[in-house]
Amino acid sequence: ATMVSSKTAMGYQSSRTKETASDHSLMPPCQAACPLHMEIREYIDLIAQGKVMEALHVIRDGNPFPSICAYVCTHPCEENCRRVQVDNPLAIRALKRFAVEFGGDRMIDLEAETKYDDKVAIVGSGPAGLGCAYYLRKLGYPVTIFEAYLELGGMLRVGIPKYRLPRQVLDNEIQRLVQIGVEIRTNTRVVSLDLLSDMEYKAVFLTIGAHQSLRLGIDGEDSPGVIDGATLLREVNLGLKPALGSRIAVVGGGNVAIDAARTAVRLGTTKVTILYRRSREEMPADPEEVEQSLQENIDIRYLVSPTSISRTDGHLQVSCVKMELGEPDASGRRRPIPIEGSEFTEEFDSLITAIGQSPQVPDTFKLRIGRGSTIQVDPITLTTTRVGVFAGGDAVTGPATVTEALATGRKAAFRIHDYLQHKYPVDEKNDKAILSGELLSKTTETIKTQNRQEPKVVGPKARTKDFRPIEKVYNWGIAVAEARRCLRCGMGAEILFQDKCASCLTCLRVCPYGVPYLDETGTVQIPADQCQACGICVIECPAEAIVLRKPYDRSHINEALDHALKSASETKSSPLIIGFCCQYGLYGTGLLSGFWRQAKAGVQIVPVLCVAKVEAHHMLHALEMGAQGVFVAGCGEMCAREKTSFWVEQQIEKVKKVLVQLKLGEDRLQFFDPSTMEEEPVAALDMFTEHIGGLYLESLLKQEVKS
Repeated sequence: ATMVSSKTAMGYQSSRTKETASDHSLMPPCQAACPLHMEIREYIDLIAQGKVMEALHVIRDGNPFPSICAYVCTHPCEENCRRVQVDNPLAIRALKRFAVEFGGDRMIDLEAETKYDDKVAIVGSGPAGLGCAYYLRKLGYPVTIFEAYLELGGMLRVGIPKYRLPRQVLDNEIQRLVQIGVEIRTNTRVVSLDLLSDMEYKAVFLTIGAHQSLRLGIDGEDSPGVIDGATLLREVNLGLKPALGSRIAVVGGGNVAIDAARTAVRLGTTKVTILYRRSREEMPADPEEVEQSLQENIDIRYLVSPTSISRTDGHLQVSCVKMELGEPDASGRRRPIPIEGSEFTEEFDSLITAIGQSPQVPDTFKLRIGRGSTIQVDPITLTTTRVGVFAGGDAVTGPATVTEALATGRKAAFRIHDYLQHKYPVDEKNDKAILSGELLSKTTETIKTQNRQEPKVVGPKARTKDFRPIEKVYNWGIAVAEARRCLRCGMGAEILFQDKCASCLTCLRVCPYGVPYLDETGTVQIPADQCQACGICVIECPAEAIVLRKPYDRSHINEALDHALKSASETKSSPLIIGFCCQYGLYGTGLLSGFWRQAKAGVQIVPVLCVAKVEAHHMLHALEMGAQGVFVAGCGEMCAREKTSFWVEQQIEKVKKVLVQLKLGEDRLQFFDPSTMEEEPVAALDMFTEHIGGLYLESLLKQEVKS
């Protein structure tokens, strides 16, 4: 029987259920910092809800090779995460890896239809080339990759150690290119672009990388025992084992220097020393990689630079000078200056140079070359000085990150498409405004602090024995807990209907974070850069003038409730009980997981992102559609929001007043707060179910008596 009529629901079914479908959310800083502009906030939000497969779908939609990036991305998104203003940035890369590892090969579209006859050649198979091939094939072009080595991957294969990027991960992603129809020609070095034209390729994308190491420019650097870092990594990755000796030095402070040093340790070198001419603050290498190298007993000597090398009795005599730092140079780092009289000499078996790399562009390509031996291109179209020839990746920019190369490959694919279809190229621009501004101290002080969950790594002694991956993947609970730390920047509330706002100041009173304020004109303002998207002001606003910039949360509750009611009507289980349960408690901590597995017949669960977003009209709608009882279950002390229980109780009190007026009994509604409950949640649910069952049986007996 219907418990509540629409008219007696006191207007709670009003325009709240007719929310705007417009997405007014702002681009968060993490997404703006990502070269691929991946929807980081969205997939982290889905992981927090336990919807990992949906998160994987969002990830793969924005990145053709997320498994690769999950290992080697330098995560500039984390450096721009606003959570750092509260405690620590989110572990975005680790969360991405959790999603791709959990999802495996699912959520992958391995179909591509050939729509055009124009063939495209891609010279080089680094991340830029692989990305370009993927997107061109998806656009419908016949694509051929030409690779000089025996296997695809470019620097992904020959420049990154296996302990950082497992080869099986790389092979799996490359195999998907084959499955969508990309032609692969390995062990094929392109020496002439004219030959490609003769083979009827209508466009060419050059992504030949930057494999040539820069020279130190000192005496003796051509001595036996001196090897450049790129060559060392290439030989080791191709299966060779160079004899380095027991005592080596690595010159440089970038990721290649760190990779070379850690590779030497895994080859059996007992003493590895890195010589870097600046301080650790100026070191461009990934700080995490630097810390791990120190754990592996690699000695890093700062403010030291070699000045000459000589070979005596099979050993290298490396003369060095100590440095001091002066004013910043063109790179923005302080310029190293030699200290007079500080020269000293050290003996090593080998010396590895890793001070930078540059491209090697064949003269036969007949292209205009710029500074650093890079290919000159138009920054908008990526076209070279030859018609139909495009270029990108390290050969154009110099050594860059994998994600930056993938972004260039995607851009090149669409610029080539424009060229072949005779379209005017337009540079890609983001439609959404980027959220800017620091969190105010009064806001950060009210946000719960939660420690960042770092992925576990294999111990130094065990990991230096071989080249197996050292970082472990999150388990389910840790991943969900870490994802819950997201501040959901740019998804907060806004006053969409300013003319409806009565300046009643309700929003100022109810906001747990003290975000809304009155400006000098007496108008209520909700600054987007401070709002934490809890949605409480949206619920409490009597004029219904406030909405969430991204109205997903409310529409999700409506959809989930309708689904639960439909399922109940199909099963015809009685009495019907609707439970609004925190998804974190259901899927993350497992605190409420028993509600799924052990709930008695007739109980329908409606998962919600946060129970503070459950409104009075949601509960009333459930009762109106035939539910005999309704409960709300939160995640207790694990809740990432402030005063969640307080606001849930406020909504429940509103509904109880309606039930009292209708003489239906307020005991049909209950709130389960695990932080204050003495009994187990499932036991409490059983007691509530039995109570509602008794009320239902009583109502049936009364109906029989009346009939």
